[in-house]
Formats: sequence, structure tokens, C-alpha cells
Amino acid sequence: MSDPRSLLERESRRFIQQDGAFERLRRRRDRKRRNQRIAAGVVGIAVFLAAIWIVTSGGSFDRTQRPANEPSTVNQTDAAEDVVRGFLAAFGAFDAETAMTYVADGADLRSLIDLQVPANERGMSLELALSEAQRVQLNITWCVASQLRSGASVVCGFDFHAIASDVLGLGPFTGSTFRFTVRDGEIVEAAAYPNFKQFASQMRAPFAEWVAATYPRDFEVMYGRSVPTRPAGFRLVYGRPTEESIRLWRLRVPEYVKAVNQGTA
Repeated sequence: MSDPRSLLERESRRFIQQDGAFERLRRRRDRKRRNQRIAAGVVGIAVFLAAIWIVTSGGSFDRTQRPANEPSTVNQTDAAEDVVRGFLAAFGAFDAETAMTYVADGADLRSLIDLQVPANERGMSLELALSEAQRVQLNITWCVASQLRSGASVVCGFDFHAIASDVLGLGPFTGSTFRFTVRDGEIVEAAAYPNFKQFASQMRAPFAEWVAATYPRDFEVMYGRSVPTRPAGFRLVYGRPTEESIRLWRLRVPEYVKAVNQGTA
């Protein structure tokens, strides 16, 4: 029979020599603990990233947000500017019907429509028909809206041509502005401030003198008895807002261009 002590020593050596089983066990334990720490870290990072995503994607916890039915000041001024730009687009296209859809009933349009015509769609139609016959072209260059206590103010700059100045190589004439007051989505007041400094001497006066000299009978129909220093209302070119006047403007402007080109005007 073998000595028990010798047997124990032999079995111990055999256990230790089996490919380092104990060392593998220790490494396996350390690896498991390391993996647990890594997994915990990954979970923590995922939670952190999820929190960031909620905040940046609009999941705000701010309870002081403006109610949805209460428009911001920026939205109100933007809306007012849109109304004015819509009006000016129709105004510049001589579309009275569309232009008046942006205007409130009873609006103050005295700076746009001559007092000789009613401040309604009929009056606007006559004014725009006259402007079209006078070959008026508007170019809106900028608009700025600001909040008022009630409504918004919108100021727009514009350049213009008239009496076929573009064909004659003159203009555009710059430095003019419109000013509007918008309330509840409608224009309640409008004013125009044209800059006539160059236009009056280069186009308006020479054309009026040519009409007076060439068609004296037409002059009174187109202008009245005289040409005022400053046209009434918005008019860049003074003229009477009547059907006969408008007809004559349509005839005489092309003739004036021809005369200038031929050197007879």
C-alpha cells in the first residue's frame, strides 16, 4: 500500500501541472469582473446620451413656454410683412382686386388714391390703370417690420421707372419708401414717399412740356389745367384718373419715346 503522504503530494503536483488550471481560474475571475465594470460603464454612457437626445430633440422640461395660441412678436411682424408684400405685389402688377383683399374696410389710403376717386376697389382700379398707362414699374428693394402697441408698422423701400424711362436709358429712380400700418392681418393705413428729385427733371417735366407743345388739347384732358409741383397721392406722374385721360396716356407715352429717339423731343 502506498504511503498516504506520498499519494497526496503526487496528486497535488498533478493538479497544479494540468495546464495551469488554477491560474486560468484566477484569470477567468478577473476577466469577468472587468467585463462587468465595462458593461456598467456602457449602460451609464447610454443613459447619458439618451438624456442629451431628449433635450436636443425638443423634449424640454421648461414649463415657461409660450402657449401655442399666443403668437410671438416675431411671428406677428413676419405676418404683417407678408401682408404688405402681398399687397405690393398686386399693386405693382396693377391688380386692384387682389390688392384690396389685403386692405381693411375704411382704411386710410389717401396717400395712395387721389381724393378725386373713392377709396375702394373702383378708385384703386382707376389709380392703377393710370399708373399702368404711365408705364410705372416698381421694384421693392427691402422691407422692415416693427411691433406697435396695436398691430405692426412695415416700411418698404422701392426703386421705380415711369414714362418708359427704362426704354430711354434713364433710372431707375431710387430712395423712395412705402409705410404701412397692419392690424389683425389687414392694412389699415398706407402712405407713399416717392423721391422725385431726379425723376421730375429727367422725365416728368420734359414729357409734360412735349405733350403741351405737341397735343395741347390732350394736355388738359391728361393733366387738367396745369401740372402740380407734386403729384397727388402715390402718383409718380401726375395725371387725371379718368377713362379718357388713361386712354391718352397709353397713346402718348410710346409716341414720346419715338420722338426722343428721333431727336424731336
